[in-house]
Amino acid sequence: MPAWAGYLALAVLATVAPRNGFDVAVRDVARPGDDWGPAQQRWDVLQNALQPVVVLGLLVAVTLWAVVRRRSLRPALTTAVAAVSGVAVVAVSKALVARPDAFSAPGVPSGSFPSGHTFTAVAFLGLALLAVRPRPPAWAWGVVLLLGAGMGISLLVQGVHWATDVLASLLLGVACLATVVATGASDGAVEGQPKVLPASWR
Repeated sequence: MPAWAGYLALAVLATVAPRNGFDVAVRDVARPGDDWGPAQQRWDVLQNALQPVVVLGLLVAVTLWAVVRRRSLRPALTTAVAAVSGVAVVAVSKALVARPDAFSAPGVPSGSFPSGHTFTAVAFLGLALLAVRPRPPAWAWGVVLLLGAGMGISLLVQGVHWATDVLASLLLGVACLATVVATGASDGAVEGQPKVLPASWR
């Protein structure tokens, strides 16, 4: 898939050129002089609203609702496998790339690549959407991507991540969701599948 290929390409770039010209230029525009001011405070509100613990709580709640509504464990299994797999890719990437963050000293290893906050904003919100509607309309995907991009921008304005950290996480989130959709894992219960919860719980 193109999203997976794009993610791998950015991972290679972050490894061989952790402080490349593009990322440095975006950092200097997003947060010049490493100053914390009104812009950083405004974007911090969005970051707090979409932080991993918040979107995870939303995902768990929506998934439990889907389990009860469909009387099937399939939504929970799909959500768990996709979320754990995606977070594992983020964790392994951080360890392998060991990229210094946007304002740390050059050569000091960190876990800047990719942005876990951006990934969870896209992937967890997208998985919650799939739990509600296995075949969402295009505008709903647009909202998920818009919120994910908003998280990424907030991190850039605050100087927490490089631009390619954020772009890679957006691609990884899209790749994760596209894989779930392509495999049909988010579809409703198949014909003949046993119902694990009573009909009265609908």
